[in-house]
Amino acid sequence: MGRTLGAIVKGIAGAALVLTGNPLGVALLSSAAQDFAGAIFGRGLPKPDTTEAPIKTPRPPRVSAYGTMRLFGAQLVYDTASNGTAVDIFAVHDGEMDTLLQRYLNDDPVTLSGEFVVGGADGRYGSSKVSFYHTDGIVPGTGGTEFSVATTLLGSTIWSSSHRGDGVVMLALFSASVKAEDFQDIYPQATPPEPSLVAKWQKCPDPDAVDPLDEGAWTWTENPVRILLHYMLVREGPRPALPRSDPDYDTELAALRLAWWNRNIAPTLDYWIDAAVVCDEARTLKAGGTEAKYRAAIAHKHTDEPEKVKAGILATFDGWMAPRADGAYVIYAGKSYTPTVTIGPDQIVDYTWDGGQVDDDEAVNELVCSYISALHDYKVVQCDPWRDEDDISARGRVLPSELDPGVPSHAQVRYLAKRSMAKKNARNRGSVTTNLAGRAARGERYVNLRIEEAGTVFFDGIAEITNLSRTLSGGVTFQWVEFDPNVDAWTPATEEGEPATVGTRIAPAPLETPEITSIAFEFDGAGYLLLGVDAPDRADLTWYAHWRIDGATVWGADLIYSDTDAGSPVALRVGPVPVDAVVEVEVAYQVGDGRISAWSPAESLSTSTTSSPPSDVADFAAADGTGSSVITWRNPVSTNFGYVRLYRGTSAVFGSASQIGGDITGALGEAKSYTDTVAAGTYFYWVRPYSTGGIAGTLEGPDSAVVS
Repeated sequence: MGRTLGAIVKGIAGAALVLTGNPLGVALLSSAAQDFAGAIFGRGLPKPDTTEAPIKTPRPPRVSAYGTMRLFGAQLVYDTASNGTAVDIFAVHDGEMDTLLQRYLNDDPVTLSGEFVVGGADGRYGSSKVSFYHTDGIVPGTGGTEFSVATTLLGSTIWSSSHRGDGVVMLALFSASVKAEDFQDIYPQATPPEPSLVAKWQKCPDPDAVDPLDEGAWTWTENPVRILLHYMLVREGPRPALPRSDPDYDTELAALRLAWWNRNIAPTLDYWIDAAVVCDEARTLKAGGTEAKYRAAIAHKHTDEPEKVKAGILATFDGWMAPRADGAYVIYAGKSYTPTVTIGPDQIVDYTWDGGQVDDDEAVNELVCSYISALHDYKVVQCDPWRDEDDISARGRVLPSELDPGVPSHAQVRYLAKRSMAKKNARNRGSVTTNLAGRAARGERYVNLRIEEAGTVFFDGIAEITNLSRTLSGGVTFQWVEFDPNVDAWTPATEEGEPATVGTRIAPAPLETPEITSIAFEFDGAGYLLLGVDAPDRADLTWYAHWRIDGATVWGADLIYSDTDAGSPVALRVGPVPVDAVVEVEVAYQVGDGRISAWSPAESLSTSTTSSPPSDVADFAAADGTGSSVITWRNPVSTNFGYVRLYRGTSAVFGSASQIGGDITGALGEAKSYTDTVAAGTYFYWVRPYSTGGIAGTLEGPDSAVVS
């Protein structure tokens, strides 16, 4: 058995734990034993014959976690029993866990038969040589009962029933000694394996519950709004000055929490409920099915700065939180809403404005996306990065940054990446200082902002407030970026990307990049782009197209064309698109195995209605008659319609026809007629509409009439 190189220090309320043989230096994580300290014991090391000295290392911070993730532990006991069994006890998590999902030894998921680890196919950890125990973190703790074998192995002076670990999830691993010929099979790493736990961790309050402060009704969740609420209430919130052992501690804690809640949350409770609902909204997955729009898997040290922890939780749902004038917290999840507050020249006393492309030292056109993957033993892995190919092409360089928000889904981190890049590369941004009337912006994420000076309008649109502070004059100063309404659009097939690879695969041949070979504008009451696309001649293609106003940073929703005929070129009708603007468009395709091609090079086109033909006339006909023929039609319905021209000829060849009746106007869609008085004979008639700008539309006809 290893010699003791330090003293055992017991914690309060009989909840002390023992630190023995710990080369890393750890401390009890239980809030019921915060004064616990320990010393270090050696295991399997030669020692001097005449001198012994304590080994002192820093005490590790307590750790708590939300959602589902894998946690390792801080070592409490590191010793070897007299029979050669390696005894390792760890403090894993401060607070009660909800459900244990999986045990690990090193990176091997393991199961138990009783308390013994079931050996792997190669014999590792087998022969009932490795036993695994854990506690749930309840109060009072059960560490002495669960780990009674430690008392047998080490003696009650090292570990006894008084070492309960109140409120701490602990695990113990006992690795028995084996014969030399079996050692490499059972312990292939030549050391006792490193244990860890995957669990659903802390339970959290629900803002929509009858009594959100009733801790007995809290449930486990991945909803980041509920997680943030728990952190602010429990970790950052008020605590009694009394020791935990005081019988009045729980009563005073409940009173302090209620006062905190009534001041900070109750006045804005509807905001918290609405934000939690947004996080739970279903987002469609490319592979089928749905997942909650926003989920979190977050662990934090209790020594972390609260503002950093809250910022980390907010990052998992593109969240925004700020105090109102009354001090209560307003919160929004990542979803746009229509602003109700306008900040304009009457409220602005000073401003800065940056317009155009973001400078290289601030811009980001590639976000390297990481997430926690259950398929990779709950490690942080990378999926496809989110890239702005247009910006990369324009700058001639990649400007990368990392996005690791602590989420359990590659689809979610890509969704967050789209929103993040839209803000990083917004073409309009700046700061605004207001007078007293501008305080209406407090507690608002989005405002209608108009910056105008000397008759020049620098910005007029929706701005997202990214930071806000009060001024000494009673107004506010806020930083803002232009909000892009396309950021909420999401098409899983083209935007979700691919998760991190599992196992080994043979890479298929890369897909060809499609090319838009022709583009035209059609207006029939709404604007459409008519595209001809050069692409592979395959029968398994599903086509996608998206568009945006020239200069915007985010593409709109992807349009899906699943019934296009095989062959090249492919004809796509994209829209409706805004009129009287310059619109960019790109296309891509998906093959039957689920792969998506790169987006085509963008093409742009003016959608000016004055330079575009109107929609077609309808119901065109020429009637037989005596002394005349009556020609009837229905005017186009497009708003750029100007007039129609009628043509008459004595043959079915339009080239020999002549205009009759001048330019004939009328209302959109109006039924019209024209009486053509002519000599007896057979006549042929045509009609053509024109736009307000004189652009000719489709010629209709001929239709013949016999005049007697």
